[in-house]
Amino acid sequence: MTAAVLVLLAAAAFSARWNWWRPVSRGPAILMYHKVGDPPPGDRLSKLWVRTADFRRQMDWLKKRGYAVMTLRDLAAVYGRGQEPPERSAVITFDDGYRNNLTEALPVLAGFGFPCVVFMVSEAVGGENFWRGGGEAGTEMLSAEELRSLAAKGVEIGSHTMRHRNLARIAGGEAREELAGSKARLEEVLGAPVTSFAYPYGGGAFDDGIRDLVKKAGYTCAVSVKQGKPRPGDDLFRLKRILVRGDDNMLDFVLNVTRGKSRF
Repeated sequence: MTAAVLVLLAAAAFSARWNWWRPVSRGPAILMYHKVGDPPPGDRLSKLWVRTADFRRQMDWLKKRGYAVMTLRDLAAVYGRGQEPPERSAVITFDDGYRNNLTEALPVLAGFGFPCVVFMVSEAVGGENFWRGGGEAGTEMLSAEELRSLAAKGVEIGSHTMRHRNLARIAGGEAREELAGSKARLEEVLGAPVTSFAYPYGGGAFDDGIRDLVKKAGYTCAVSVKQGKPRPGDDLFRLKRILVRGDDNMLDFVLNVTRGKSRF
């Protein structure tokens, strides 16, 4: 096999793994994290853990390239005025409400002056991720006092339902309870409005009935798990996000932020 053929094969393999050839896409990168730190041994969902050093490198990349990092409240307000956010902008979100968001991620974010959004499962406050399955390890969640401390530091606290249930798989009345109950509980804890929502598993985000229940519950915006970057005119209750995985390298991260997707 000639050197030229080997080069072509290597280029084809590289292109198949990474979407480097996609054009840079406009719109804010809404980054979706779960856990920050070292995954416990044997955790079969270790991809949901981003090591602290990797998280710091990712935030450093955003900072050095002048990204404006905002909350979802900020982004919804910009879109509500019919405007566009800065060309280089990002929203950093954490699903579920793990305590390591406070102990591992927040010090990194504070060092760069970045805000973030934490979507909390209301019945997990002060407990563990009781919905886990598939070999996922039990992980400590944020307490009520810690949620108040985060909010006082400028972290936006959003809802992730009461019990982390897939809204697409339950009846309308149960879905309403999950949405309204979580909002009420978190507002009781915080003493402040909770206006943003994240669909567990992405379930129901593109179901008109579920989407309308989210709006009627009093939320002003919601994020899905559909990969990509939102654009002006997109439905504020179906905003796309970008999953950041624990096995991503920096090329993955850069392509995700700039293209909206790094992998096939």
